[in-house]
Amino acid sequence: MKAIKTFLVSFIAKHSLITATALFAVAVGVVAMVVFSAGNRDVTVTGDNISESVEEVSVENGSEDDIQDLTLQYDAYPEINEVMEAYHKALAENDVETIQKYLLYVNENELVSIAVKSEYVESYNDIHCYTQEGFEDGSYYVYVSYQLKMAEFDATIPGLIGLYYCPNEEGEYHIYRKADMSETVLDNYYSAYMKQEVQALYNTVDLEYREVLEANPDIKTYMDGFEEMVTEEMVKMIAIREASEAMQESESESASSEEASEGDSEVQVVTETVKATTTVNVRSSDSETADKLGKVTTGTTLTRLENKVNGWSKVLYEGEEGYIKSEFLEVVSTETETVPANGYVTVKENVNIRESADQNADRVALAYQGTKLELVEHMSNGWTKVKYNGEIAYVKSEYVE
Repeated sequence: MKAIKTFLVSFIAKHSLITATALFAVAVGVVAMVVFSAGNRDVTVTGDNISESVEEVSVENGSEDDIQDLTLQYDAYPEINEVMEAYHKALAENDVETIQKYLLYVNENELVSIAVKSEYVESYNDIHCYTQEGFEDGSYYVYVSYQLKMAEFDATIPGLIGLYYCPNEEGEYHIYRKADMSETVLDNYYSAYMKQEVQALYNTVDLEYREVLEANPDIKTYMDGFEEMVTEEMVKMIAIREASEAMQESESESASSEEASEGDSEVQVVTETVKATTTVNVRSSDSETADKLGKVTTGTTLTRLENKVNGWSKVLYEGEEGYIKSEFLEVVSTETETVPANGYVTVKENVNIRESADQNADRVALAYQGTKLELVEHMSNGWTKVKYNGEIAYVKSEYVE
């Protein structure tokens, strides 16, 4: 399985016509090209998104009697077709609100990519969904086929993209891409992808794509240079946006620097010691499908770094960060330390600024590495309260110093 996975990742990276910041496939080109398009997000952006699911105690979900059905079904779920049609319509029209509604997470640079490509893409037509049962309960691997209409040409271009459609613990479905998935789910996807029916589907669409290009040399020439053209426009747009944000931040810092320099306030930092109430797995992230770092037994004490709003706790486990369901922990002691506030915090990695101390709260802006934010309070829940453009806002504490 690992050898197959390595080959596929290498093959996709070598042959794809889509850059890392592209959000949607333009055409098929090669069989594996469109699988989880833009799964590797732009590395200049640090997200604070989560993968919500239910953790188990001591043992893995499921049993030997549970058999995943990887039979490929054609347009079997009208509700999935409806979502995929709305999502692709939003891509073509640069409807950011709808895109953010359906995707689990999308960063600012990906939104720039969508905006640029929507100038050239007229519509996605004749959309059909081929589905397999996904790894998690109620989830699906969805292979969406379509006819892409570019504004420059009358002929349409066949395309195919693979996505993961999965509910969170509230039952709300989102579209997952490669970067959103745990290694366990990704391994399972590759097994599903290698099924003969799926391979035949990709081969069929790939053949149709090549036939269109052979019959339309002007389209082939255009598509060969499409990504380079889009990338150039993205670089220009991002540079303009970053320059504007830097100017606004500079003005905000200048206006508040005098007040901050006069302040000699103090803030309180709270550290919690917790213990396990039963034997439970420690995960690498806040998802039951995330890799296991180990287990802790009843009574084991740990330092809690963050009590997350999604029901998980970030803890210090054997010298590194791990995650345990909060319901299986209880507080042993709480220590409060008073430290001087320096007036500002500095962003260590690019991070979202949010309206409230919740990773699902509305995003105010993206703070870039090196940006200084006016400090209001270091909070005990893993968030730091700051002032941004004169308004109270919040950033994850692990991304500032």
